[in-house]
Parts: sequence; C-alpha cells; structure tokens
Amino acid sequence: MPPFGRPKKDLKQRSLADAFGISQCSNQLHISENEVYDQVDGDHESDSAELLEEEPTSKRYKRTFKSKWKMRFPWAYAVKDCNGVERIKCSWCVKFKRETPFAKDGSTNLQVSALNIHATSEAHKFSLQFLEGERKQSTLPITKHVELMVDAQKGRIISVIENMYFVAIHDLPLEVYKSICDLNRYKNTPHMPLTDEYSAYTNTTSGKEFLEAAKEVYWRKLKDEIFQSPYYSLLLDESTDRTMVQHLIVYITYLTNEGRGPCATKFIHLLQIKDGTSQSMYDVVISLLADMNLSMTKLVGFGSDGASSMRGIREGLSAKLHRHAPHLLDIHCIAHREALAANDASSYFEELQAIDKFANKIYSWLGKSTKIHGELKELMESFQITRLEVLQIHHIRWLSRGKVMERLVTLMPALLRDWELVEKKMYEMATIFQVQFCIHLLADVLIELNKLNQKFQEDHVDITSIGTTLDITISLLQKRFLRGTFGAGAMHTSSFLSKTQKGTLEFADCTGIVHVHELRFESLPKSQRSGTLDDCIILGKGFVMKVIDSLNARFTDLPIFNAAKFFSPRNYYEDMDDRDSQTRRWLTCLCEKFSGGGLLFVDSIKCMGEMDEFICTIHKSYPKKHMFGAWDLCGGEIEWFERFPCLMQLWQAILVIPASTAVCERGFSKLNRIKNDDRSKLSLKTLDMLMFLSLSAPHALNEVDWDAIYDEWKEMKNRKPLPL
Repeated sequence: MPPFGRPKKDLKQRSLADAFGISQCSNQLHISENEVYDQVDGDHESDSAELLEEEPTSKRYKRTFKSKWKMRFPWAYAVKDCNGVERIKCSWCVKFKRETPFAKDGSTNLQVSALNIHATSEAHKFSLQFLEGERKQSTLPITKHVELMVDAQKGRIISVIENMYFVAIHDLPLEVYKSICDLNRYKNTPHMPLTDEYSAYTNTTSGKEFLEAAKEVYWRKLKDEIFQSPYYSLLLDESTDRTMVQHLIVYITYLTNEGRGPCATKFIHLLQIKDGTSQSMYDVVISLLADMNLSMTKLVGFGSDGASSMRGIREGLSAKLHRHAPHLLDIHCIAHREALAANDASSYFEELQAIDKFANKIYSWLGKSTKIHGELKELMESFQITRLEVLQIHHIRWLSRGKVMERLVTLMPALLRDWELVEKKMYEMATIFQVQFCIHLLADVLIELNKLNQKFQEDHVDITSIGTTLDITISLLQKRFLRGTFGAGAMHTSSFLSKTQKGTLEFADCTGIVHVHELRFESLPKSQRSGTLDDCIILGKGFVMKVIDSLNARFTDLPIFNAAKFFSPRNYYEDMDDRDSQTRRWLTCLCEKFSGGGLLFVDSIKCMGEMDEFICTIHKSYPKKHMFGAWDLCGGEIEWFERFPCLMQLWQAILVIPASTAVCERGFSKLNRIKNDDRSKLSLKTLDMLMFLSLSAPHALNEVDWDAIYDEWKEMKNRKPLPL
C-alpha cells in the first residue's frame, strides 16, 4: 500500500525508535574519551573566551562536539548513536550511574551552555564527591573505603536526620517523615536525596534508626550529667495507657555542671511493669539505677502521688528504698495534697456535692443538641458575655472544679434567661438561693486554691516558699470568710450578696431590659440546713474552716521545708541575735534529718562549726536572694566549697529535694498525645524513644549535635555506600 504522504524534501526520514527517543544500538556506542583530565591552569584564561565562542547557527549548520571544550570540561566526550546522531556524555556521571541525560543516552544539546548547566547540577556535583572519595581511598583498606564512600553522603544523610528529628520532637506520626522529605525535595532544599527510593533513607524504618541514634547520643550525655551530680532525687508515677498497659514513668532531679550548676529535672525512662504492686515497681527502679550506675547513697528524695503502693508504711516503694537510703525524704506531691484537701472539705457537705452534680448536669444538657448551643450563644451576645463554653468537672484534674464554678458565675445571666423560657426544671433548681450561694462561694474559695495549686505545679518549686505560700492562702480565706463581714473582699460572693438583698437576681441585657429572677429560700434535697441566708453563711464558714484544717493536716512536713530557709538569705532576720537563733534552729532541724540512720550523710558538728561565718558571708553578699538565686551565685565559686565544705554539701542535697510530681502528670499527657487511638500499636521501645526525644532532648535545632548523631548512626551497623 503506498504511503499516505511523502517526507519533506530537506528532512531526513526518522525511524520509529528515533521518534520516541529509544536507543536500539546502545551497545554500539563509540566512546571517544573515557579518562578524567585535570583542570587547565590559569595561564589559559586569556584565550578561554576565544575557545568557548560558539559557531554562528544557521539552518544548514550542523553542530558538532568541539575538542577544545575538553580543556574546560575534561569529563565531556562525544558518542554517536546507531543513527549517527552525535551526543555528549559525562564520564563521571556514567561511572556513578546518575539519573541525567549525560549519563544515559547522552545529551543532544551540543552547546557550551548545556555543559555549563550540567556542571552545576546536583547529579554532577554528587559524582565529583564520589570521585574525590575514590582518589583518597586508593591506598586505604576496604573497610575504610566503604566508610569514606558513606561519608560522601553525610550532608544528605544529616538532612534527612533533621527531618526525622523534627517529627519526633513535635509528636508527629512517624509516617509524616516521608512526606516532609518529599516536600523538601520539591522545594529544592539543599543536600536532600535526589530520589525517593527505599535506599534514600526516607522510609520509616530508616527514620527509626535515626531516632535510635539521636536517643543514644543524648541518653549518654544525660547519664554522664546525672552520674557527676553529687545527689539526685526520683519522681515516679504509675498509670495505664489507652491499651491497658501499665507504665511507670521516671523523672530525675539533679545538679548540672558536676554539682555546681543549676538544678534540672529530666524524663529518663518509661518502664513497663507487670502490675501495680510496690514490688514490681521496686524491681524495675533498682534495675534502672544499676544500669545508670547510680549509688543509692546519693539518693536524697523520692516524690510520688501518695498512692498506697508508693508510700505504704511497711511495704510501699518508699519503704523499700528507705532500707537502702535511711536519710531518704519521702515527699507526697504538694499539688496532689492541695487538691485532696479541697475534696476532703467538700465531702463533709451534701449541699456542695449536689452543686457538683448540678454543674455536670448543665454540661450534659448543653451537649444534647446544636440548637441549645445556638440559643445560648445568642443570649450570651445579648448580655454582652464573651463566648464561653460550659465546662465539665473532672475529678482527676486538679483545677477543673474551680474553673467550672467560675465559668457558671460568668454565664449565669444567659443560663437563667434560657431556662426561664425552655427548661423549667433547670430554672427551678437554679433559682434556689442556696444553689446560687454555693456556686459563688465555691468560685471564690477554689480560685484561691487554684492559684496555690498552679504555684505548686512548677517544675522546680522552691521548697522554702511552700510554707509562706500556704500561709498567705490560709490568711486570705480567714480574712474574707471567717473574720468580719462574710465574703468581704471575695469577688463573686460579695457581689452576689449585695445583688440579692431583695431576694432577687437582676441582670440587664444590651438593650437595657432588666431581667428579674425571684430566688426561693429553701433547702436542697437531702440537705439538713434550711435555705436562709444565715444558714448559708454558717455552711460557707464551715466549708472554709474544713479547707484550712485539711491543708494543715496534709502538710505535716513543713518544718523540713521551712528549715531549708537556712540557705535563703532573704528570709533572715535583720537583728543579729534573732538571725543567729533562727538559723541555728533551721540547721539543727536539717542535721537531725540528714545525719540520722546508719549512714553518716552529713557531719552535723562540722556544719555547726561553719555556720556563723557562712551566715554572715551570705547575708552580707546576697541579702535579697532566695535559695536558688543564691546558689546561682555561690555554686559556681570554688572558694565557697573550700571555706564551707560541709554546708555546701548539705545545700546541694537540699536543692534536689522534690516537692511536686506535676512533671510526671505532664509526662503522661505527652504519652497520650504520642500513643493516641491512631498509633495505639507503638511498641514500648519506640514509645520510650519518642518520649525521651520530646521531653529531654534539645528542641532548638541549632543546638542539636548532628555530627554526633550521624556518627552514632553510622556505627550502629555496617553501612553500604548507597547513591542518594
């Protein structure tokens, strides 16, 4: 059959293979040059412009490879394919099998500009690195050859290590790692692998190896720091995760800079325990201390949440540890104690328990439908109330109860108006005077206790301030509710009592309309008290007295905390005689605690001998400093250790005494963020590694020792030199 058309006169007919760029005779290519030449010296620069001049182009001009180009591009050589078409190839890229036209079939662009572009490409630079590595390896053993070839990829490997480290410290799923690598490659981020193949270390398995190396680097540094500290304390807490696996979280408080730097508290391990018994916890803790090569004689304090398995008198974990360290201070978390004191006080009053149930009922009512939510938001706008959500009381969250009551007081105008229109039962309950009185009372009392609790939740609580902070809170409660006019100075209670003198609650909306709600003076169900104002005030005073009694009963170790003021010069009396007797009492209390038992922890006689000069020196030098502030100035001075060796040793021990285990609670919150419903199958090893990097490794990327992580990763197993 005749062809459909004739080829144009001056064009050569192309084959099908040539039309689709398929080389059928790649094995017949003729290589004109396959050797690497050295760069031309600067003497040839004068005529380089002449050499690199391109021939003028025209339709009849056929471009060819110029031999003079090899003076500048020694790696370039010409080949011809099976159709006789001339192409340029790069001997370096061909050797190292790079993904570029100069390494495959050859480039058909026979121009100097094309050679310039290739010379600056990532693939060509990579080939040059490998070539230089080979030159250095010529006289080295084979193991060193492999190491150098792996090191040639160091920049690219560190780039992907940085990506995986970022994923870990921000608690992202490990699967995100590959996507971040793809994003960086798309944005042409320098030193990223050129491909996304499995060998490019952008897969999750390789990423875990990077994290193992990072954890090992910073775990070693942390162990060395802790080992060099003269004393340390443990903070422990036990919990069950979402997959019902029991864990023991371990934090440690120690002194940095070989005992002369500031105090630090770090997460060290998440341990799996067989059960919640003290023996199982004791076994894993002793094993951990042995692995860290820490002596029990340096263990000063043990902080816990007060559970019986932790603080049992005979067989609790603290009792077992006390047999190894007779001087050990067993500290019940002060934040837990404060929360328990508030709960203890509420348990004596049925009316307050009914208020808790009513608050949670309001939360459930709002969750019934979006319509109710929408109506309440409109009413909030009409009363010019900032959009807020009703909160739920969580008994395991220390601050939730006070926040719920404070939120109810704020939303009460909108709630009463809404209930008046659509929820008669809720309205009847809310218009009982006793209910409103208790809500406003709890809001005021719990606000003060929340302030105390937040102070106690700091990572490093100054134990010398615990007694003072507690006394201030108790004094405020006594002044506002037990002396003089009830509620005077209490923001919510005083406002409520002044508004309800006529037996009504009145709120004006944004249009000026006043909404009046009649209050009924009757008792709550199951209440033994009438709903009169006088009976409500008696209830309020009884509740505040119970709160104060519970606080005093739960802080029986205040004498030790107060005695630590010996190292806080701002707590000294100005009068010399008063100051001398005061500091002597404090030091005697500390020496009795730390010099008892079979182990001579502190030499009390030498401490007493050093006391007068120490007190005089620190009082004159740093009169307004608290314990941590004074240590920052004295701890780094060798002179203080030479003049007062025993007192400085005692000071070091006092600094690491734990006061709160709130940091452990934050650690479990971190665990639940990492091991969520979508990642519930994380192994203990991976979970512990991710928590350590997120909690104890540096978060500022410019502070990370990337070279150390790379070296650790390289030594984990024999590495192959892979093209990236």
